[in-house]
Amino acid sequence: MTKGDCLKIFLRYLDEATKKGIELPETKNADYRDKFNYFLNESLKYMAGLIKIPAVFQVTHNPVPNQLGLLSGFDIRQYLPGKPIILTGVGTKSYHLEMDNIGTVTIAVNGVTVETIENTEKRKFTAHKGNITATDTDTVTITFGGDYPYNIRNTALFAYPFATDDDVPNYTRYVEYDMPDDFMSFDTVILRSDPAIYEIYKGMKWENNKKVILEYFKPGSFDIHYYRYPAEVLPTSLDTVELDIEDKGLDLLALDIAIRATAADNPSLSSWLRSLFIEKAQNVIGDEAAQETKIETVYSMMM
Repeated sequence: MTKGDCLKIFLRYLDEATKKGIELPETKNADYRDKFNYFLNESLKYMAGLIKIPAVFQVTHNPVPNQLGLLSGFDIRQYLPGKPIILTGVGTKSYHLEMDNIGTVTIAVNGVTVETIENTEKRKFTAHKGNITATDTDTVTITFGGDYPYNIRNTALFAYPFATDDDVPNYTRYVEYDMPDDFMSFDTVILRSDPAIYEIYKGMKWENNKKVILEYFKPGSFDIHYYRYPAEVLPTSLDTVELDIEDKGLDLLALDIAIRATAADNPSLSSWLRSLFIEKAQNVIGDEAAQETKIETVYSMMM
């Protein structure tokens, strides 16, 4: 359904659509049209919490072997001045490391320094990663040095190059993936570890409600099912723009906009519309959701 379809329903609930059976010109209900445009997005987001919009975000995750050894490099090690820590690999093509204070890291191929990292961040771990130009037989060393004590962790040497430095894997026991910008809430995660397996995966963790965290050594294709926010509709969008809501929710959407549009200058009408909304919501989305709607709507009108 379109923005124009919703606007027509909205105006009818306000008795601002016609007069004596003749459609009112836009100049006669311009204020309500303006409020409709203003509140449309907020109401769309609100309705997405009641009539959820499912989406899927896919992550393919398969750990690259660490030349330092399986499960190696995750633990914290302390660097002390005068006692360099040296990591060595043969044919190393890329690396990942983290350090938490001022310090210097030199990367050498066959004894010749090819890169120097100057870490300047204090009191927090900062990650560094990148590609190294080396052959399969070259000896690569990564040496931690500096004038002050600091800690290192999540150190890895990889025998493979990557397209860009950013593509080098983040070597952490748990790997974070940012959810899409339209993320609203989580649903579930489906693991496809091979073509024969399709199962709910419960080993993931959430952080800040915007990141999904997977174990580094858990391979597979993960379908992260979530509920998303609706596509934004600008106040200047044409009436022909499709609204991101199921057809069954269009009437409720128009009602919610009407409740917001009349709250300040006609609270009695707004209250009646709210009651009508709850009644209709019970038929469309069920009693439990309708009760949640009642609380949420009253709260929104008090803001």
